[in-house]
Amino acid sequence: MLEIISKLKRGDEISLTDGVGHVLFTAEDVRQRVSILGQQLAADYRDKIPVLVAILRGGFVFQCDLARAARIPQEIDFLSVSRFNPEEKGRTAVKVLYDLRSDIRGRHVIVVEGIRTGSTKMEYVRTFLELHEPATIQFAALVRHADTNDERIPLQYKGFDIGEKFVVGCGLDYQERYRNLPLIAAFTPSTKA
Repeated sequence: MLEIISKLKRGDEISLTDGVGHVLFTAEDVRQRVSILGQQLAADYRDKIPVLVAILRGGFVFQCDLARAARIPQEIDFLSVSRFNPEEKGRTAVKVLYDLRSDIRGRHVIVVEGIRTGSTKMEYVRTFLELHEPATIQFAALVRHADTNDERIPLQYKGFDIGEKFVVGCGLDYQERYRNLPLIAAFTPSTKA
C-alpha cells in the first residue's frame, strides 16, 4: 500500500475503507514542508533546547516529523485536552485528559497541533501552560482551516491551509482511522449504512 501511496499526485482519488480521499498534499509535499518548518525551528532555537508538546492525538505524527527535521537538541512531551461540553465555546470549558510529564518552568515550549480549527481550545492550552511558567510558548500546526482566526493564538510554524475541508492523514483521523497515511487527503465518508 505504501508504494501505491507514494505514487499518488495532488487531486488523485484514494479509496479508503469507509470513504474516499482526494489527495491535497502528497507525502513528498508534506516531507518538504515539514523540512522547511524544521529548519526554521532549528534556526529560531539554535542556542536553546525547546520542548515540543504535541496535542494528542492529532499532533503526534507532526511532532515526530518536525522533531526529526529540526535537527537540534530538544525534548518532547504530550498534552491531551477535551471539551466538557462540545457545545460550550468558553476557554475554561476544557478538561485535561493527559498532563505534561516534563517541568517546563523557564523552558521554551512549542505546542504542536495536527490541525488548527479555531483558537478557543488553544487559548485554554496556552493559559494552562502559562501556569507552569515557561520562558516562551509558540504554536505549530501542520494544517489550518481557512476560517481560523490566529490573532489571539498566532501560529509561528504553519504547514498548509486547507480551506473548509475535512482531512485525514499525518496524524489526522476519521473515527480514529487514517492517522498513518503519509499524505493529507480531503475525506468524504461513505453514505453506506
